[in-house]
Amino acid sequence: MPRRLALGLVLLATACSSSAQVDTTQPVTIPLTSSTSAQITTTAPPVRVFVGVDGVESTISDTSRIVTLSGDLTEVVFALGFGSSVVATDVTTVHPADAVGLPIVGVGRFLTAEGVLAEAPTLVLGDTQTSPIETIEQIRSAGVPVVILDVPTTFDGLYEKLEQIGVVLGVAEEAQSLAADVRSAIEGTLAEAPRYDPQPRIAFVYSRGPDVMLLFGSEMTTQPLIEAVGGVDVGAAAGVVGTVSVTPEAMVAASPDVIVITSEGLAALGGIDGLLTIPGFAETPAGRDRRILDYPEGDILTFGPRIADTIEQLVLDLQLQLDDS
Repeated sequence: MPRRLALGLVLLATACSSSAQVDTTQPVTIPLTSSTSAQITTTAPPVRVFVGVDGVESTISDTSRIVTLSGDLTEVVFALGFGSSVVATDVTTVHPADAVGLPIVGVGRFLTAEGVLAEAPTLVLGDTQTSPIETIEQIRSAGVPVVILDVPTTFDGLYEKLEQIGVVLGVAEEAQSLAADVRSAIEGTLAEAPRYDPQPRIAFVYSRGPDVMLLFGSEMTTQPLIEAVGGVDVGAAAGVVGTVSVTPEAMVAASPDVIVITSEGLAALGGIDGLLTIPGFAETPAGRDRRILDYPEGDILTFGPRIADTIEQLVLDLQLQLDDS
């Protein structure tokens, strides 16, 4: 736990004591880490003032009706014991089961204020992919705090985000425990993972059909997964930042040994046979040996508490694919 956050928790606990000689009328601001602009300011419990990664200060006094705008945010809120307070989510929420049946306010990346405000939220949780900004401002103008968090693309960023959400919800210690559990699960899985020489070249391809074929690269949540299991992210190695449309020439040049794709995308293409009819794919080592791994989008692209399970499955599947080659 960062030293400054620990100090902030001590100050907060002291302020709650009836015998403590602390002036709670003066806010105490404790930056969470030096790597992010998020911080928490507390006046008097239970009110919290959280400055999100967008630099906007949100006063949080009521967590009874929460709207989450990405699947990983939903999972974290449920994992921290606030599932009964979640009244709506965006379409990317696929877990846990209790969240799937909740009202859907749309897609976080293409948000409308009307759908969110219809749920009478007391707190909205979004991230840097939530847009447009005009919608966020409209929700805030209605008096609803909207907390914007970063989208982590490293494991350390994931652990930090878990702790930040705990601060927002007023359960910092529980969030630190959750982050420690996730870290332990990930590190335990990776400690037992085989190491390959040479490292397998792995491409993550996102598709919703032949007209949408994207190669992921650096600054995407798939990069730390690929590198953690001992692979080379061919998109990142080729200099791709974010995503780029797949071309036959680029795919052949990338020469992946393994292609990872979402299950939904593979199904839309007609399975492995359909994927290999797209120019460039059959000419790769992965295509020639049919080394194609698919995972549900809600597993491989949801960088949240369940990511250790995804890593474990990826380790096992890679071992099967590469040991048989």
